[in-house]
Amino acid sequence: MTEFHYSVDADGVAIITWDVPGKSMNVFSFEGQAELDAAIDKALADDAVKGVVITSAKDSFAGGMDLNVLAELREAAGDSPAQGIFDGITAMHTLLRKIERAGMDPKTLKGGKPIAAALPGTAMGIGLELPLACHRIFAADNARAQIGLPEIKVGIFPGAGGTTRLAWKLGAMAAAPLLLEGKANNPQKAKAAGVIDEVVPADQLMAAAKAWVLSAKDEDLVKPWDKKGYKIPGGTPYSAPGFPTFVGASVMVHANTWGVYPAAKALLSAVYEGMQVPFDTALKIETRYFVSTLLNPSSSAMIRSLFVNKGALEKGANRPEVPDETVKKVGVLGAGMMGAGIAYVSAVAGIEVVLLDSTIEAAEKGKAYSTGILDKAIKRGRGTEEKKAKVLGQITTTTDYADLAGCDLIVEAVFEDPKVKADVTAKAEAVIPETAIYASNTSTLPITSLATASKRPEQF
Repeated sequence: MTEFHYSVDADGVAIITWDVPGKSMNVFSFEGQAELDAAIDKALADDAVKGVVITSAKDSFAGGMDLNVLAELREAAGDSPAQGIFDGITAMHTLLRKIERAGMDPKTLKGGKPIAAALPGTAMGIGLELPLACHRIFAADNARAQIGLPEIKVGIFPGAGGTTRLAWKLGAMAAAPLLLEGKANNPQKAKAAGVIDEVVPADQLMAAAKAWVLSAKDEDLVKPWDKKGYKIPGGTPYSAPGFPTFVGASVMVHANTWGVYPAAKALLSAVYEGMQVPFDTALKIETRYFVSTLLNPSSSAMIRSLFVNKGALEKGANRPEVPDETVKKVGVLGAGMMGAGIAYVSAVAGIEVVLLDSTIEAAEKGKAYSTGILDKAIKRGRGTEEKKAKVLGQITTTTDYADLAGCDLIVEAVFEDPKVKADVTAKAEAVIPETAIYASNTSTLPITSLATASKRPEQF
């Protein structure tokens, strides 16, 4: 299975195209890493190749690393999981440093080949860490694309050099929201933040990247941290401007996590210690903290819950052995905040909605919630009057329970009062078919006690 495709155009620019088979978005694997490594070696060794552009055949660039791969790496290491993971991540650092140095003379820093990244869309996680090692990052002007390092949200932090490169490139203060909060931006905002270099029209992306590759000079290829005397923006931890930044960041991390979120503390420690040593040593420090975080039980539990199990559940794991059903008509009992929201998302999904409340005024107010959302979307250029009319046309307001006839699904979202819920349950079940699913949106009342008001308590 080929994940990276290699070709050389008539101008002598090698094009490395990322295209993982069977995936809607590229994810990084160690098999893919070996292919990319071989492609980079091939380009650097070929005298006819003047430079390289790394891009994607998909609408996006990459969604990050498949965390299952890290689990496999841990298991493959046997009795020494820490060493196994450390070696695997170190190999990744070696590849990215190879891209960064691009065959240049280590003493003169000359003679390298320019390597540009061309991002057609979203670039998250290692999908950004890889471009950060390139000499120039171009992104298509796609407002829906997201560029960032979200690893902190699943219990780890960027471990393929992204933590160190972003902190050294932007400075600790500017990098903090991107690293400690996992904040992502569209291409224009990412450029303004200094994360990427150029934003160009989508149809000019490859042309712009290749033009830069063909015109780049030796000095364009040297990363700031490889230049003698480079000073990190905002200062290092023990400098006058840098010290307050790290004190404040440490306080913020503790205030937000109370010491039970190891990834945030490890990330901050990696940046703090890494800024006091040479760049390559900083990468080793980042790797050590990444390994310790990955092996921490808290982080392992977060990865399992937020990534591995979530993905499995979305694919139907533990699904009861019952036939699939398609909901065509849903009845929502109660047009308050929750009911109005349920009606909106159902209508947007193309489902016919009956929004019922005790008065028609209350039901119409619930429908007006959808109107407000759709109007805001139109003002922001993300919606049309046609879409608004279509969505609102899916929602029928009523006070008559007879209008619930024919509903495949009923979602009860009335006030948290057992008597009120029992009353609407009885009235709804009197008109809906026995094949309909009856669900409650309760958040405070035991579902078993509410089921006593149903004709089918065992299915409630």
